Amino acid sequence: MYFSIQYNPWHWLTSKEAAEAMAEKVATWPDLYNCDGIDLDIEEGAGSKPEAGPNMIHFIKKLRELKPDIIIGQPTYGYPQVQSEIDVINASWNTDATSNNLADSVGIMVYEGTEALRYVNNYAKGSEQWEGFPIQVNVATDAILLGCKGSSSSASIKTMAQEAVQQNLLGIMVWYVSVQEGLQYEESYDGSISPDSQQGYINALEYMKTH
Repeated sequence: MYFSIQYNPWHWLTSKEAAEAMAEKVATWPDLYNCDGIDLDIEEGAGSKPEAGPNMIHFIKKLRELKPDIIIGQPTYGYPQVQSEIDVINASWNTDATSNNLADSVGIMVYEGTEALRYVNNYAKGSEQWEGFPIQVNVATDAILLGCKGSSSSASIKTMAQEAVQQNLLGIMVWYVSVQEGLQYEESYDGSISPDSQQGYINALEYMKTH
């Protein structure tokens, strides 16, 4: 959130030309950094600028043209409230849950216990909510990730894994587990200091692999 509020607007989202120029740069990242995708985490502030969403879509389209196989994730709050995220989600899927080949996934940024489960239908059944609801499409369930705190209990992690399988969801999005001697964002969230959480994620991965 800091980089969306303190750096506002994001220059590369102020015009189509700037967005496409950024896409050309990002298209080099998989080869340069050996990564396979990006996460479009723009939040309040820069993400609320009216031009941010349309230009993010220009960015994605150009990036898809240059790097068709790159994985593009769109995180969002449980209740959709950042306009650029809303714009990308609405452009990426249709009311019949078919994809327009823009974003690949929606990650629900709710990290307390199993709370992310409460918000799945805001996206899986967006078009079926009340009139004027921000999400106007239905995101395919197998494109939805459940947010889970890195230090969640193994019991909560187990429930999330089971529900991901039962509801045909894409999986679990973890925030976060720090690397050794690396940046620690918030100690209470850090799965690297919780053996119970670590074992919970190992068990969840095995469960999802076999189911």
